[in-house]
Amino acid sequence: MKLGIVGAGVAGLAAALACARAGIAYELVDRAARPLAGGVALTLWPNALRALCDLGVDVRGAGWAAIEEGDIADMRGRTLYRLPLSWMEARFGFLPVCVRRADLLREMHSAAGSPRIERCEVGRVAAAGGRVEVATDAGLRSYDGLLLADGIRGTARHSLVQARTRPTHYVAWRGIAHGVDVGRRMREVWGRGFRFGYAAMGAGDVYWFATVNRSRLTPAGNAAETWPILTALAAEGPPEVERIMAATPMQAVYAHAIHDLAPGLPLAMGRIALLGDTAHAITPNLGFGGGLALEDGAALMRTLVAYRVAEEPDALTAALRAYAEMRKRRVARMAQVTRWLGDVMQWEGKAAAYARDTLFRWTAPLGDRLVWTWMMGG
Repeated sequence: MKLGIVGAGVAGLAAALACARAGIAYELVDRAARPLAGGVALTLWPNALRALCDLGVDVRGAGWAAIEEGDIADMRGRTLYRLPLSWMEARFGFLPVCVRRADLLREMHSAAGSPRIERCEVGRVAAAGGRVEVATDAGLRSYDGLLLADGIRGTARHSLVQARTRPTHYVAWRGIAHGVDVGRRMREVWGRGFRFGYAAMGAGDVYWFATVNRSRLTPAGNAAETWPILTALAAEGPPEVERIMAATPMQAVYAHAIHDLAPGLPLAMGRIALLGDTAHAITPNLGFGGGLALEDGAALMRTLVAYRVAEEPDALTAALRAYAEMRKRRVARMAQVTRWLGDVMQWEGKAAAYARDTLFRWTAPLGDRLVWTWMMGG
């Protein structure tokens, strides 16, 4: 019994950990030359940390600095909403952390036993005769089952199902500032068609992102022309925003468009399962994308164990079907909520932005614990 895992990012390594915990052999492939490197950072909320623990990662021994306070503010620095982080720790057992993507991947890879990651490009996949055939640039491979986790634009998925990628009306920048003290804090600043968020990572490093409506970037045509627009918008915010951007090496700033997948993709098709962004890429407006991928891995592990797939390989199809049933509603709802919130957060009109801030200031605390419980998966 051997499964193939396509992709060695967060979702792929979560799948590898699931297999390792369930006692199932696997082969891990990725198209990148250095799959554990690259990327910027991720916020890991308690749901993500709980999933990592379930998958066998020692999150408390990883040395990640917990975030102890957080809020949402307007461009003048006035708090619109304060995150209930003390309650969150008491309720779910963890405070959120912000970690470099590469550090997270190394922790996961080590917890899985440092498996070999073979470099190859995966093309067409097909199931036939109780096996899954995988066409790669290194030749044809055959597995008892396949776990696809190669991202929103992964090529293998196209041979199985058509996915609709949806653009947003805003673009993003991400970076890590060095030598800036913001305490153990995270904050998001809302402007008009502009947002800036940051989270402390420890040792003076601060992860940040900025999102700007495309309408505010015209007529700028390239990255060099849009950067001054971004810095001018940032200068209108609280003083730490400019400070954080100024402490970020320009070569380490990552700019990109934002897309998600329309909800409703099947998460399992016979002996093949989809995880992470391959199955349900969401907009990053709540910082939950990586957490959902980790939840996928933990759910997959539970079904592989419950159906005793290591001892009864014929139960794989039923186990993957149970995984899909367990996950489909949650990931579809998170896709809808994060996209809607992104649209609201990016309101650009003066009256609309004022109404958004006022409404949020007065109503957000009323049912926030119920909302956070739902977002953490109950």
